[in-house]
Order: sequence, then C-alpha cells, then structure tokens
Amino acid sequence: MTITADSLFDEVGVSYEAAFADNGPLCAFIHQASKKLPPNSRVLDVGCGTGKPVAEILVTAGHEVHGIDISPGMVKTAASQVRGQFEVANMNTFQPCQFYDGVFAILSLFQLTPGELYSMIFRFAEWLNVGGHLALAVTPSTGLLPEKCTYDPTWDCVWMIGKYWMGNHTNEVFCSEDAWARLLQAAGLVLEMKPVDHIFCPVGHENYTSPEVQLFLLTRKVEPQALLGPYPIPLVETPTDCVDNLKILTDRFVSKELKSLSDKIAVNGRKVLVLGQGDNWSQYVGCGELQFLPKITDNLPFASDAFDVIFAPWTLDKLPSLNRAIKEMVRVARRKGSQLVFLQGAPGNEAVMHLNAAARSPRIRHQGQILQEAAHELTEQGFGLISLERVRAHYEFPEEDLPTRCSVAAECLAGMTHRQHPNYEVIKHVLTARMKLHFQGSARAVGMDMVALVARSSDAENCRSN
Repeated sequence: MTITADSLFDEVGVSYEAAFADNGPLCAFIHQASKKLPPNSRVLDVGCGTGKPVAEILVTAGHEVHGIDISPGMVKTAASQVRGQFEVANMNTFQPCQFYDGVFAILSLFQLTPGELYSMIFRFAEWLNVGGHLALAVTPSTGLLPEKCTYDPTWDCVWMIGKYWMGNHTNEVFCSEDAWARLLQAAGLVLEMKPVDHIFCPVGHENYTSPEVQLFLLTRKVEPQALLGPYPIPLVETPTDCVDNLKILTDRFVSKELKSLSDKIAVNGRKVLVLGQGDNWSQYVGCGELQFLPKITDNLPFASDAFDVIFAPWTLDKLPSLNRAIKEMVRVARRKGSQLVFLQGAPGNEAVMHLNAAARSPRIRHQGQILQEAAHELTEQGFGLISLERVRAHYEFPEEDLPTRCSVAAECLAGMTHRQHPNYEVIKHVLTARMKLHFQGSARAVGMDMVALVARSSDAENCRSN
C-alpha cells in the first residue's frame, strides 16, 4: 500500500530535515541561485517542508518567502523557525495572487504523476515574471537502479512504483537530464547556469540511508506566455486529415473552472453564439440567450453585430481558413463590449498527450500554435485586448475494476478524435495498455486542461476610458 504525499510528510516530520538538511552542495546551489534574484525578491518555495535549508537561506539573503506545502505538520514547523508566509496548499491546485521573481521546487516533485509534473513546470513558468528564475533540485532517472524502474513511453520518464522511502512506500516519477532540458525549454525557460549534480547520502534516519543522485537546475523565464507552449512553436502545420472534430463533452467530462469562466462572461441578457459544438455545451456557457452552430462555414448565417459573446471551444483545429473564420466571428460580434472566447488544449493536456503517443500520425495539432495564430488574427481584426488563463478539466472513470476502467478510458479518448481513423481499434488497444500505467498515479481521472483565450474589441477599452 502506497502512502499519499500529505500523510507521508506529516509522518516523517522533522526527521526529514535531520536526514536532508545537511547537504552542502544543495545549500551552495540555493545560495548561488538567491544571488541571481533582484534584491528583495518575492519567492515561492514549493514543497517548503520545515523551511530549512531553502526558505531560511532565501530569507537570510533578504528575499520575501512564501512557502507552500501539502503537509500541515511541515508548514507548522516552517512557520515556527523561519520568517515568512507559510500555508498548507497542494501545488497542483494552488492559485497565486501575484507573480513571483523566483520559484524554488527543491526535492519536492517526486510524488507527482508524469502528467502533473509536465503541467507543473508550465504552471511554475506561468507564475513567474518574465526574467524570473525557476530553481529545481531533482533526481535524474539516469541515477536509478534499472531493475527498479518502469518506463513510461507517453511522457519519456520512469516510475518507481512502491518505492521504499523513509519507512513508507511511494510511487515516484523521474526524468533524465535530456528530458528535463526538453521540458524546461518547452515551458519557455532557459538554463541560467551549468547543471550541477552530486551523490548525497542522507543521515540521521534509520529507515533511509541510501545514497541518491541529485541534479540542480537554475532557469530563467524568456517566453512571456507559457500557456502558448510548448516551445519552440513548430514552423510547419501538422496535417490532421484523419483526426475527427474533437468531441470534448461526454458524460465523463468535469470542469468547475469552465463553468466559472462561462458564468463570468455569458450572463443574463447577453446573446451568445456557440460555434462548432452542439447544445450539450449549454451547461457550460452561462445563462445568456444561446444559439448553437455545430458546423462552422466561411459565411456565418447571422447578421452583423448580432452577438455579445462568441464561444468557439475546440473548433480551431479543423478550420480550412483561420483568417476567414475569425473575420466572420468579428463581423457577427458587437464591437462595443463583445467578447470572443476560444478554448484549446493546455500544454501537457493528458488526453492529447496519450492520443498523440498512441496514434502517432496524424497528430492533434500543436495547441499553442493555434492560439498564437488566433491571437494574431484577432489583433489584426481589432480584437487586440487578449487574456489567457488555464482552465482545469478532466474525465472521470470511477470503475472499480482496473481492466474495465482502462478499456472504458481508452474508448472514451479514442472516440473523441479518431473514430474515423483506419487504425481506430489499434489506437484503442495501445491506449488501454498505457492506461494501466496512467492509473497508477491518477487513479480515477485523465486530465483535459484547457487554455481560454478571451478577446475584446479595442473599442471596449476606449469606451471604458471615455
């Protein structure tokens, strides 16, 4: 039986600090990273533990530290011995109120699933100011004993399932040095200094004295919009002839954040047009006056200035001409106060990653590329007030029997996009096998995180200023 992260670190408590705090190379790395930050920087310490040594070093260097940890016991200890703001929070659901100059995640990412780890690096980048620094301490997969590892081909990482650590059993995920370099680049980060690695031998804990390889990475944010990744953006469009129009809404789709976003935009009294999807989207597009157009054409069958809000969820992938489609959307949208809302996949969307890995070719298009093209066209058409936000969503699979759950999940995912694919049954078979490993970490869900691009007319800003 494996243990959850919150229970694990509540249990090990200060013994974790005793085993890991006396780490000279790590402390030297934190000191060096702290000097790269501007004076009096605001820094987020993710998985802060007891506050030592990371938060303590940063505070001593004159920085303002905000620490989060899933363990109430660890947070209590940190607040008692280090100056700063410390709170109990799950890094996967944490929503910062402001941007940071630095984010430090030091030996705190092991218990994430591969999909969570991938998305977490992008979220770190989202939380940073441009030019801000992300500091990581991890164990590379190249430092593990091969007989204890299970390779995950979807994410190019390895699992250690049921790993014995400090008296408990955990499931942990590890990437190679090359995989880390690719992931950091994908999130719009560049290395600020040469990576440092060493072998560390924990002390002071009878249940954990095994040496471990540790890799230290300091990066700087260079791309302003992590949500438009992964970077680099491909120069050539990927053909999608055998990919169906994405059928996102099934009876297993869950997203409180999508409903919240829609409720803010499509309110009573506003005329709302939903493009490319059927009326099953009515539960997610607020309570305005709704019209649905499942098929998008070059000439929308509506008068000019007819709608206050236009929703286009997962419709940009298959458009024959993005330019013409956006021109038509702009034409039927009211210039003053109207909003155009596009939903596409977020970087690391688990469903898309599994589908692309299983189907190989053709692949679902690069979602960030689609949104970048849309933002450019919208700006050209006078809808240049653009915001981006991550919208968390997932598919639920509550089946108790694991083989049944894997089979149902595979059919759900393949049916979203590849039902007309000549190798549909093969894709389902591959997905079923991969779901067995996926459900080791995310026992009942497959992530479907999205990016919402919300565009308003420049006239709206002029009206507000007047």
